[in-house]
Amino acid sequence: EYNARFLRGEWQIWRGLTKNPLYLFISIGTMVLQVIMVQIAAPVLTFALKIHPAGLSWKQWLICLGFGAGTLVVQQILNQCRMIILMFVRKGEPPKLGME
Repeated sequence: EYNARFLRGEWQIWRGLTKNPLYLFISIGTMVLQVIMVQIAAPVLTFALKIHPAGLSWKQWLICLGFGAGTLVVQQILNQCRMIILMFVRKGEPPKLGME
């Protein structure tokens, strides 16, 4: 959700996040619903979703959080690669990021 807020290679994905309360509400609501579905509703959804009835362990939660945070890092690496490619194609001219 956070990487999709800016699509032109911007670096500051957190900029302006607090200015949109609806976005924050949806984002926090998504996180809360995921925890509820995995931990609390797991016994009910065990057979339908093929999940363990006890939910996730703390190690599994840390792995999930790592994958989620990893997308933020990967996006920054892709932004850097994009800038290097554009500078090579434009022969040293820095690319415009749409932030001006």
